[in-house]
Amino acid sequence: MSKRRCIDKGVAANVIRELSLLSQISHPFIVNLWFSFQDKDYMYMVSDLLLGGDLRFHLNQQGKFAEDRAKLYICEISLAVEYLHKNHIIHRDIKPENILLDDQGHAHLTDLNLATKLEDDQLATSFSGTRPYMAPEIYGCAVGDVTGYNDRVDWWSLGVAFYEMLRGRTPFELSSKYTPEQILIVLTESCIAFPASWTSDLISFLRKMMSLNPAKRMASIDDVKNHPYTERINFEAVLHLKTAPVFVPCKEGLNCDPMHEIEERILVSTPIHKRRHYANAHANCASTPIDTNSADHTPQSLALHEISQVFVFFSKLLIFDRKRGDFH
Repeated sequence: MSKRRCIDKGVAANVIRELSLLSQISHPFIVNLWFSFQDKDYMYMVSDLLLGGDLRFHLNQQGKFAEDRAKLYICEISLAVEYLHKNHIIHRDIKPENILLDDQGHAHLTDLNLATKLEDDQLATSFSGTRPYMAPEIYGCAVGDVTGYNDRVDWWSLGVAFYEMLRGRTPFELSSKYTPEQILIVLTESCIAFPASWTSDLISFLRKMMSLNPAKRMASIDDVKNHPYTERINFEAVLHLKTAPVFVPCKEGLNCDPMHEIEERILVSTPIHKRRHYANAHANCASTPIDTNSADHTPQSLALHEISQVFVFFSKLLIFDRKRGDFH
């Protein structure tokens, strides 16, 4: 990631925060960080390689998913959400785009760009997320109806994503032009449509996940395990990847839209030879003290220096060595 581009887009703080959070966690159903390092111009993050594509791609290809397929995804991501919450982390952007499949078809939660870490009994207050998946209390906080929100917003988002997997659309029709006040009215006054073919247990499960009242909403993995819809699932087997996915991604082709990927590369990438030039010309310069008398004392140069100073260097291998007692 280009440091200058992150500064220009105002996302540098988000990137550093995400890196800090990823360096503290590891879970079978999260896209885990392995290494992070930097040079003068770029930040590098090496994570799990997942080639199965994201759920948005597969929804676009297939329209909707079979219930047993979607049910396993929800169980796997529920375990990831519970793990984050136990570490006081709210994801705040759970949606199909942020759920990736590995080559066996297991689901992994990614993108902690909007995540935040809260202390016990602390509430979040920022207007963060992707609108169709944001819980009512986030909108309520934005309009001053409530003082803040807690980690139950993630269970709402996961419920919306589950509904979308099964129906091919989200439960509420929200225009991009709606204000938070208008969206709040839609969420509180609309009735969610459930197909007649759906079982009562499935409908009850979704109602529990998308309860307008956070106090009555799904709040933990125990709530998931004890619900009639999922009470027969062996979550230990799920956690240890012993439950075979219904769908296995194609291994012969791309599990993504190649035109979208090419457009992204054209719009935002820098030629690799330039990166090599910068890396060779400015090796180890991140640790060079800033000269406050320099002519290059611009806001951007100061911001670049600050990013270099707060950047988190990480190696998962060192953590493994420490756990084995081999680190010295």
